[in-house]
Amino acid sequence: MQRNKLVLNVLGLALLARLAVFYLAANGFFLVGEGQVQANIAENILSGRGFMLSESMFHDPDPRRDAHLEFFRETGGFYGVLIPGQPTTFLVPGCALFQAFVFMVTSPGNLLAVIGVQLALGLLTVFLGMRLASRFLSGRWYAAAGIFMALDPFELYYQAIPATQALFSLLFVAGLLFSLRFLEKPCLSGGVQAGLLWGVTFMVRPAALPMVLWLALIALAAWKFSKKMIPSVLLMILVFGAVLTPWVLRNKSTMDRYQLLPLQGGVQMWEFNGRVFSDRFLNEMEGARLLYGPVRDTWISRLNSPELAEFPVFTTESEFERDSILYSRQSKFLKSNPVVFLHLSACRFAEFFKPFPLNQYSPVHTLLGLLSFAWVGVFFLSGVLLMLRRGWSGVFMAGVIAGYILMHLLTASGTPHRVALDIPLVTASLIAVKYCLERFRAGRTSE
Repeated sequence: MQRNKLVLNVLGLALLARLAVFYLAANGFFLVGEGQVQANIAENILSGRGFMLSESMFHDPDPRRDAHLEFFRETGGFYGVLIPGQPTTFLVPGCALFQAFVFMVTSPGNLLAVIGVQLALGLLTVFLGMRLASRFLSGRWYAAAGIFMALDPFELYYQAIPATQALFSLLFVAGLLFSLRFLEKPCLSGGVQAGLLWGVTFMVRPAALPMVLWLALIALAAWKFSKKMIPSVLLMILVFGAVLTPWVLRNKSTMDRYQLLPLQGGVQMWEFNGRVFSDRFLNEMEGARLLYGPVRDTWISRLNSPELAEFPVFTTESEFERDSILYSRQSKFLKSNPVVFLHLSACRFAEFFKPFPLNQYSPVHTLLGLLSFAWVGVFFLSGVLLMLRRGWSGVFMAGVIAGYILMHLLTASGTPHRVALDIPLVTASLIAVKYCLERFRAGRTSE
């Protein structure tokens, strides 16, 4: 009964925070940014044009759009690869379909309604996050986890902009929770639920793909590869694949190619590697220059094949060809400069865990980041190691956290990529803080 009361109090706190954020969003406090891309595709879905970006997004500047996207006009495509007016596979469709549903219920292009729904779903994220934390924490530590989840400024920010992060965070936490339930009580229905959730999560962000494979491995290992477990695990994988099948078939019918992963790989490789050494970097925002500028200064005169760092200008190439060219160029660039890749990965680690923005913002932003997340960066690794002592559920969670971090350090990093991991990270960090305090008190008592 007391735990239920705590949950209600935390949800009340989360509601008040989200009402305040919605008020700020309604008054234009938050930039739309790249959310305009998803919104435009959503409107095209509703109008019957299909999953594509309108030509107007390429030709007409929009003051609500991030300025750093504008240079891609010179490369012959939005983001350099996405060709407006043509069916695209540059993005997975989950977020656009979500926005299309909101537009259908309200009105086309109603981004404030999208933000309102995201903030409402944020309450569910907090609730599911507390259920997840209850597997590892209790008492005041559980309460502290709930308060963090309710007031996490990074979650609140990304729930207030119409992008993929809010929906992905909800589905990611739900996938983790139902994965733990499947490990605790393996059954066919549990496999279906986990496979379905991870499939839907993938359709919002492909970072979910390794999670279902990791779950399958841990489930089999936890039950010593018992023949009774194999049907449940196979069913989970089949359900996961079934969710993705319509997307793959759509790509075959509209683009004459079976394609599962979005065609962002080449662009992301360039953004987080070659871009630093390209002429474009000189016009980057202050935060990017502050973090990656020393890397550029250190290596710019010693690069092998420096021409591969520049973004090519495309003309008539298809999305597939553009992605392939970018991927090939960046792969050759990194193979020619392996130590540079390690240096960039170290910067990505800092970018992934930085508790405040590096660009010019109000001191309030820095203060909120320091109070809410800085301590997590100190304790999370110890917490992950301590999770390994919590049985197979702890092994699964530790592997998810470590794998998710490693995946982004090697590819693309930053707060937008990290925010879905905030709830598992704070849970692990509180495990470590609790352990440290208990050891400290035990030492004081023995003196």
